[in-house]
Amino acid sequence: MWLKALVLLTLIGYVAAQCNVCQSASNVACHSETTFSICYDVTTEIPTTTVTTEIPTTTPTTTTTTEIPNTTTTTEIPTTTTTTETPTTTSTEAPWDADDICQQYSKNTFFENVDDPTCTTFITCTVDADGTHSTKVTSCKANQYFSTSLKVCTATRPDGCVEETTTVDTTTPTTTTVITTTPTTTTTVSTTTPTTTTVTTTTASTTTAEPWSAEATCLTVTKTTLFQNQDDPTCTTYLYCYVVNGSATALIKNCKTNQYYDVSLKTCTATKPDYCT
Repeated sequence: MWLKALVLLTLIGYVAAQCNVCQSASNVACHSETTFSICYDVTTEIPTTTVTTEIPTTTPTTTTTTEIPNTTTTTEIPTTTTTTETPTTTSTEAPWDADDICQQYSKNTFFENVDDPTCTTFITCTVDADGTHSTKVTSCKANQYFSTSLKVCTATRPDGCVEETTTVDTTTPTTTTVITTTPTTTTTVSTTTPTTTTVTTTTASTTTAEPWSAEATCLTVTKTTLFQNQDDPTCTTYLYCYVVNGSATALIKNCKTNQYYDVSLKTCTATKPDYCT
């Protein structure tokens, strides 16, 4: 009975209501003219979903460029000067010796005659079978000169060789003082006694010493030797008398730098003699 009343109410509400919508007055939702549904008050708790969206925070980046000035630091290192006093060594140059040179060879050979500035002679070094060494001065032919590179005499005079000169031995003239007496006769005429007066005139001759000469000095020796150059008060040069075949040649030679000729040692040394300027 009640069901029929419900259907009737529903149909009445249906006419005035929308389909598929629960009517608040009847809690019925019609679907068509013949179908309907009863509405129940059902509360469905819809879970709340919290959506957290992280908004990225953009922190602006600030680039700061700081220019660091270039600082040049100059450190002055003090200069230390060390003075070392070097002791003075007096060296005496040994004279050239042909025999010493020959001892260095193991067979016969020829080499320069250092004592001959004209290069017209050379040294013949002979080595015997028993090892004995001997030397002798050998002359080149006329107008030929010894070549140290070729080790023979050639017609070409090497550079540094001086021209050969011929020195003729001369006798030093002697000055003789002659006293001449000239008689003078004076005749006096007298009536009593004649008188004869004789006047004697004496003429004196003065001897003057000749100046020093390198050539004249070399005439006094018979073998090669050294002398002081008396024309050089500084003693940086000396007289070299070269004697070959009985003929002497006078040569003025220089000592090495900062050396002086010593008369007593007959060589150049680093010590300046007292008599040198």
